[in-house]
Amino acid sequence: MRVDLPPAFVLHRRDFRNSSLIVEAFTPEFGRVGLVARGVRGKRSEKNALLQCFRPLLISWTGKGELYTLTNVEAESFVSPVAGAAYASCFYLNELLMRLLQRDDAHEEIYALYQQALQDIQSAPSATERVLRLFEKHLLQELGYGLMLDCEADTGQVVDENAEYCYEPERGPVPRVIGRVASGPVISGHSLLSLARNELADADSLRESKRLMRAILREYLGDKPLQSRMLYNQAKPQSTTE
Repeated sequence: MRVDLPPAFVLHRRDFRNSSLIVEAFTPEFGRVGLVARGVRGKRSEKNALLQCFRPLLISWTGKGELYTLTNVEAESFVSPVAGAAYASCFYLNELLMRLLQRDDAHEEIYALYQQALQDIQSAPSATERVLRLFEKHLLQELGYGLMLDCEADTGQVVDENAEYCYEPERGPVPRVIGRVASGPVISGHSLLSLARNELADADSLRESKRLMRAILREYLGDKPLQSRMLYNQAKPQSTTE
């Protein structure tokens, strides 16, 4: 198979042998692809300089099997380097995609969501928490794990904005019973509806939605720690963005 210059982002890269890299790239048409970039780690290598995360690229590859051979890479457009808390938040997006997407499985909608999230995090840092929560929600939806947010799990009735709920990961929101041990994260009806409507315009809904999404994602990510959380703590220890 030979593929010429589709748009792509680098999700992850690691050294391979003496002078090469293994690159995990994300494309709209081919999904996540594994590439061997041979001989690119030289000091004057233009390919090595281009193969960085969060940079819009055009890449070409050839071959078959689990790993293809990178043949060309070009910059699709110029973007400013990502640093600090924004870097940790963008890296979190990459970790989610690396752990939730299978290779060679196309996800054009997820690619568009990812591209937009990168732009939003860099252009409006104060809205990063909202961007991350909505990305998590839509990512799960596109993968077939969409959340029930606006209806009660048992009755199908519309969530009461003034009530409190326990969110059971495999079912949905169940009215909280005072004195009974919660069977999932506790979240207000207001926050559930705010997330359902893609609003998250207040601190309470942001905080509660974060707690909810962490519990839901834990079901699919397992117990392995996310490196992006450690990065974020180093970059901005007093914040709770991701």
